[in-house]
Amino acid sequence: MSQAEQILTELGIRPTAIRLMVLRDIIEYDRTFTLADMEQRMVTLDRSTLFRTLMLFVEHKLLHEVDNGSGSRLFCRCECHHKHHHTPHIHFTCMACNETYCIKNIDVTGISHPEGYEVEEINIVMKGICPKCKKK
Repeated sequence: MSQAEQILTELGIRPTAIRLMVLRDIIEYDRTFTLADMEQRMVTLDRSTLFRTLMLFVEHKLLHEVDNGSGSRLFCRCECHHKHHHTPHIHFTCMACNETYCIKNIDVTGISHPEGYEVEEINIVMKGICPKCKKK
């Protein structure tokens, strides 16, 4: 069983050929992406099939959406592979190249929340200049 097939099976997602193809691409790409990014890389799939597949992955916590303030729907792969677990991490949006990066080596699990509130998701976006653009 391939890595992609195992991930889908563990999450209760039927591993169809399209879902496997999309997941393999997401694993290989390994950064935030938009539906348009996926369309450019997967030209054999129509937009609606691709969108439904991405939303299924979001529903099963394989992907999560990132709100970086751009108005575009960004997706990021969740690497924990558990149905009800999402490892929170920071995203960094470069104001020069507009790329959004997952910053996974900063622990945000210790952030406190108001008493009486149940936190379901943490979305932290830092903005600035990425190392690549800083070198220019």
